[in-house]
Amino acid sequence: MNITLTITDDEKKVLDSWLGIDKIQGWLQHALNNKIRQRIDASIIESTDRNPEKISKEDKLELLKDIVLLTRIERDKGDNK
Repeated sequence: MNITLTITDDEKKVLDSWLGIDKIQGWLQHALNNKIRQRIDASIIESTDRNPEKISKEDKLELLKDIVLLTRIERDKGDNK
């Protein structure tokens, strides 16, 4: 799946000065991979009795195939109860 992000030339200039030229894609990929890992682990904790630290990524994703994950709105509604 491809996801496209749009930034202005000025925003790119700021990120290039901070990260280095042509480093934005790698930085964004790393940030997204980390957030995905965190959400996978949180979903495992919320939906199973398993410890995500002791499960491979492939096994985590396999576990989640059979679980209906709540949407953000559904999770937020649960917090207000």
